[in-house]
Amino acid sequence: MQTVSTSRVFSIDAYRGFTMLAMISGGMGLGKLLKDPNWGWLADQFTHREWVGCTFWDLIQPSFMFLVGVSMPVAFGLRMDRGETWAVQLQHAFKRAFLLILLGVLLDSMSKPEPIVQFIRVLQQIALGYIIAFFTLTLSWKKQLSVAVGCLLLHTALHLLFGYYKGAGYDPWERDKNIGYILDSHLSHFFTSLGYPTVFPNSSGGYATLNALSASATIIFGCMIGRMFREQWEVKVQIKTLVLAGLAGLALGWGLSFPIPMVKKIWTASFGLFAAGWTCLIFAFFHSLTEGLGKKVWANPFMIAGMNSIFLYMSAGILTGQFRNLLMPFTSHALTGLGNWGPVLLALLVVCCHWSLAYWLYRRKIFFKV
Repeated sequence: MQTVSTSRVFSIDAYRGFTMLAMISGGMGLGKLLKDPNWGWLADQFTHREWVGCTFWDLIQPSFMFLVGVSMPVAFGLRMDRGETWAVQLQHAFKRAFLLILLGVLLDSMSKPEPIVQFIRVLQQIALGYIIAFFTLTLSWKKQLSVAVGCLLLHTALHLLFGYYKGAGYDPWERDKNIGYILDSHLSHFFTSLGYPTVFPNSSGGYATLNALSASATIIFGCMIGRMFREQWEVKVQIKTLVLAGLAGLALGWGLSFPIPMVKKIWTASFGLFAAGWTCLIFAFFHSLTEGLGKKVWANPFMIAGMNSIFLYMSAGILTGQFRNLLMPFTSHALTGLGNWGPVLLALLVVCCHWSLAYWLYRRKIFFKV
């Protein structure tokens, strides 16, 4: 008989916390070192690719979305164990998605004269993918895989069909000319004609709402991995599964990148698979050390951050500027003396400020959830 999980998995919180702290760092302040002959390679990994390619920084959002999926089988499984019906769980899923969208809209609208309603921010993309992933939770892992692959295939087909419709020589993956961008443009024009110009404004970064379709596959991949914790597989088997899944994702994503470019900003199928491969391998690293070898002390700071990830996400959007202004009078001399490394120190200090708030909440057992 299979047993089911009734407690949090330390490595999930640790990896989530690592992801959140990396995001809060704003690229670790390494921007001024991009042209440095010794450290340019490291700075490059803390920037997004302008279009084609993948860096460590491009893996932040996939990691966050993947971990949302990992947590879903355990969280909804516990609800089922408490006797909640599927209908009640569906209501909870929609409520959570709505709150995520609301938080995203609030962050997008900060300091703006009117509310900005977009669905390209991480929180809104998670909300849309969360609903799709919810409907797969009761399926077998093979059917879950089929749905995830189906999302990637449909996303790819829509881009290719649009390119075919536009005619020979049209690049279906080109920035600001692909179907995702065009759909958002039409929606933007529609709402503007109704007198709501800030609803669905065009993205200036090449991102598109349609990304949620392929990004849903990332969450579903996480759901598939999360089954191991719900069913309490042996830790060694969990680690082996994560490594094999990671290697398979890297190989498939890299192979697919030849016909389909690897573009994070429109979440192409090759990027989705490649990023999922890396998330599995990074997760395997955290899981091996914390659960496999029992070495958890080093990851405690990450775990503390991971248990209040939503709070930290909002804190990063609201308080980062204030923390910088607070620190500058006391650190400006030291930062100037460090030259191009000054922004790195400032980024680390800002991360410490955010983490201190999370630690204060952790000590008082206050955890923000949606």
